[in-house]
Amino acid sequence: MQRILVPTDFSPIADNALNYAIEIAAKFKSEILLYHCYSFHRKIDRDWNFPDDEQPYVKDIERKMNFTKGKFSEKVKEKGVVLRTGIEEENVTSLFTWMVDKYGISLIVMGSKGVSGLEKIVFGSVAASALENARVPVLVVPPNYPFLPIKQIILATDLNQTSPSLLEPLRSLALSFGARVTFLNVDTKAKVLSPKKNDLDLMDVETSFLEVPLSVSVNQSINTFINQNQCDLLCMIRRKRGYFERIFRTSISKTQVYDSAVPLLVFPED
Repeated sequence: MQRILVPTDFSPIADNALNYAIEIAAKFKSEILLYHCYSFHRKIDRDWNFPDDEQPYVKDIERKMNFTKGKFSEKVKEKGVVLRTGIEEENVTSLFTWMVDKYGISLIVMGSKGVSGLEKIVFGSVAASALENARVPVLVVPPNYPFLPIKQIILATDLNQTSPSLLEPLRSLALSFGARVTFLNVDTKAKVLSPKKNDLDLMDVETSFLEVPLSVSVNQSINTFINQNQCDLLCMIRRKRGYFERIFRTSISKTQVYDSAVPLLVFPED
């Protein structure tokens, strides 16, 4: 993980995600890119008393970015992490598409506001957009969730074939933190494939396989298991045409963004 992208809106939720990212970056000696994308409406936001390069709207964003970087200056120095910042007038979705390639991003770490009900249906979530569009793993940190040593990792699996390269970031993460990985399958009584040892192999990592019954939904079954068992990180795979999505006609990983009590790490299928 050479470079970690942390999108920010300068909120406490984004600051909490940055704090989490610093801990991971320290393990991998990664560089962190703290980035903010904004929209500038010329008819609304422009102050005609200032030239284009001195607009108060943009200057305020720059101040907020410098203030945020300053808040974490001691910690990044202590952890030996390089923290760089970026500000750009762009749609936030661009962070998860072409900017990933432009800056050589290996991992995106961000917070989620955990919206629910009508707000979730109408407005969606930036975190959910990241899961849908990003071509690199996305780690979503729940609001106010403090960084805890990662010792128990759950990977929710649909038992479909998984390439070793897709799970390599998980293997690296587990080895770096000395974590144990549990492969968890929700038994929908509709699966057609059986787990293959090679598909679930993380060399040199302690692993186990468990199956739990389906309750009201796949997400609820996963969350019930997490609540009843010690878990520091939940991992999921975003399939191109996911098995669970074909059954329930929804994205299990995107739904989990709103409900997860622990950080959620999603790997995009190639």
